[in-house]
Amino acid sequence: MLSRIADAMFWIGRYVERADQTARVLDVRLQSITEDVSGDVAPACAAVHEIFGSPAPEGAEQSVQKVLDRLVTDRSNPSSIAGSLQTARENARGAREVLSTEVWESLNTTTLGMPRGVRPARMHSVFQYAKDRCAVVNGLVDGSMTRDEAWLFWRLGQLVERVDMGARILQAHDLEDSSDQATVLLLRTCSAHEAYIRSYRGRVDASAAISFLLLDSIFPRSAAHCLLEIDEALEVLARMHGAGPDRLGTADPGRRIVGRAVASLRYRSLEELTSDFDAEMEQLQQVTGAVTRTLGSTYFHPAH
Repeated sequence: MLSRIADAMFWIGRYVERADQTARVLDVRLQSITEDVSGDVAPACAAVHEIFGSPAPEGAEQSVQKVLDRLVTDRSNPSSIAGSLQTARENARGAREVLSTEVWESLNTTTLGMPRGVRPARMHSVFQYAKDRCAVVNGLVDGSMTRDEAWLFWRLGQLVERVDMGARILQAHDLEDSSDQATVLLLRTCSAHEAYIRSYRGRVDASAAISFLLLDSIFPRSAAHCLLEIDEALEVLARMHGAGPDRLGTADPGRRIVGRAVASLRYRSLEELTSDFDAEMEQLQQVTGAVTRTLGSTYFHPAH
């Protein structure tokens, strides 16, 4: 496979996942802000910006409308929903030979259908549109493409973005607030509330929620599950590129990075993980950056 195609597929996966996750986070967080009549809107909106690593615009006081303008409809911002979809579409344009027609048409329709502006009263319908359309795009990729290199790079992009966004959400969470309300808000922000309730029989517990989001082996958005899926995809890619069996560990630098991260999560107590939670979540984000750079040097821009 051409390196530019591999690169494009990886970033299509990342940006579609980013659009989907951003819509999910904003749908929960902005609804919470608008329903809390006693809360201070400005710091709450600034906290939303922090999740995405997108500093709040300076000058005017923060508001829900400014968050919508910056993180939903601003096509120049790659962290916004519209910006992510547009960038995914640009990458898809350069990977048409490996994408099915259905995937391209769906992604094109999704991008063009994003509004240029949205008001708080209409924001939920826009978030629902983004979530539904991203689900259609992902479903078409999953259901109409063979499990070849192109699909694997798309899957890696999706998983890397999911780990990164999950770590950002957890990093922004206040561990000191163990109330049911804060815990439910965290679970809903991570699209994990219903899955958690089924797993824990309706019991809401702050520590159990953190453990579920980090360590659950069968929840598809937990950090550990995603990292294990990344490792599996990297192993398949290595075999496709003629790598022999690793008798003494693994020669793949990406798999070594992921393996250390998985071990760090799964073989330490929750108390140890949360003792310096901010640093742990920062480290998880650094892992996603390191995996991305390793993929770049190995497959996207290899030095020959």
